[in-house]
Amino acid sequence: MAKVGQYTHGSTITSDVAAVGTTFDVAKFHLHQLTIPNTQFTNQIEGLYVRVTDIAGGATKITARLCCDPNGDFTFLPDTEATIAIGLTTATTGTVAYEFGLPLKQFFGTSEVYLFIKTDAGTCTLANSCITWRE
Repeated sequence: MAKVGQYTHGSTITSDVAAVGTTFDVAKFHLHQLTIPNTQFTNQIEGLYVRVTDIAGGATKITARLCCDPNGDFTFLPDTEATIAIGLTTATTGTVAYEFGLPLKQFFGTSEVYLFIKTDAGTCTLANSCITWRE
């Protein structure tokens, strides 16, 4: 039987990537598997949520980049900046959110998507990220 309607999915990563600074670093990323491994992702990216901790040195904004490769050379979501919503009780944690509605066919026939972030000043820890998509 054929699918009817829309289905929303998500990939959440909760591993800490410490000392994220003001430039993208290919050694500092979250790797998301958006579908079954070794299958090509062809759906619509809806949103990206990023939680950072250990905010230091005056960081107020996060720039995110989503790529199809670990070197950050095959970018499908170019650098997108958002202001950090600082925690209400903890000034060293915060969240940014991005909304896209962007169709994607993974360049390399896989389901892997790499999230890189950088700050506008100082450093932070990339603590959590979630990519949502719709089919």
